[in-house]
Amino acid sequence: MRQLKLFTIISLLISVFFLGSDETFATKESPENVILSAANNLFTDVEKNKEMYEKDITTFYERVDNILSPIIDFDVLIRSIIGKKNYQETSSAQKNRFKQALKNQLIRIYAKTIVEYANSKITIISSSKAKSFYLVKTELSIGQGKPAFQVIYVMKESPDSWKIVEVVANGLRLVKSLRKSLLPEIEEKGIESVINRLESES
Repeated sequence: MRQLKLFTIISLLISVFFLGSDETFATKESPENVILSAANNLFTDVEKNKEMYEKDITTFYERVDNILSPIIDFDVLIRSIIGKKNYQETSSAQKNRFKQALKNQLIRIYAKTIVEYANSKITIISSSKAKSFYLVKTELSIGQGKPAFQVIYVMKESPDSWKIVEVVANGLRLVKSLRKSLLPEIEEKGIESVINRLESES
């Protein structure tokens, strides 16, 4: 799961400097502002409670879940990861369990990462439409003498908001990486086995 942790660290560190509003999205929060709001909430919280979270990170899990879950489309992620055929053959109960287990794992990795890299900075380079998606291109600086990453958030409009459906870090795709990691295991052992493993790890 080393690759999963790497992509989660890169892709889910959301701390954005918002460059401005777009009249096109006047009726709802812009894609940039969706990310900004999440960032401000999380980093303000960590700044106030960093010492407490370093001692007991579990108290931060629910906070991260409440902020990030509404802006990440886990249903789209799951369909992309397990493939159309597996998705159609998977029961509703299994889909829900897979989504919850994957979400829990990502949230836990992210919570630990944001506490460790609380001073990270992301600046928006550009943003644009691409068919039915919206691309928010950013640069992530985590300091500590490490090079900056270019991170692209791919967002799709839902009835109530814009949601993240893919993250591309330095040209590498998070969902594609998860699919490459999990799909062979699903095809070899079955999705129930993979769900059980993810649940045990989270």
